[in-house]
Amino acid sequence: MQEFLQFDLLITPYIIEFVYIFGALVVPFLFYAYFKKFKLKISNQKFRLYLLIAFIMLEIMWRMFCEFFIVYFKIFLSLQ
Repeated sequence: MQEFLQFDLLITPYIIEFVYIFGALVVPFLFYAYFKKFKLKISNQKFRLYLLIAFIMLEIMWRMFCEFFIVYFKIFLSLQ
């Protein structure tokens, strides 16, 4: 408990894992809501392919964003 109160124990690396899972589940719903809000018709096969590629890229970028912070905290912990 003393390590936690003196900021010697970092809890953010553990929280980032939950944030990643939450974001990975929420991003598809936000992606869908965005297209539903603007009432874009998803009837064209080529357009559906572009949506799929955009969705995959969003998921990869979200993963990279979270991995950056995990690596940052691992570097910090290894320097201690």
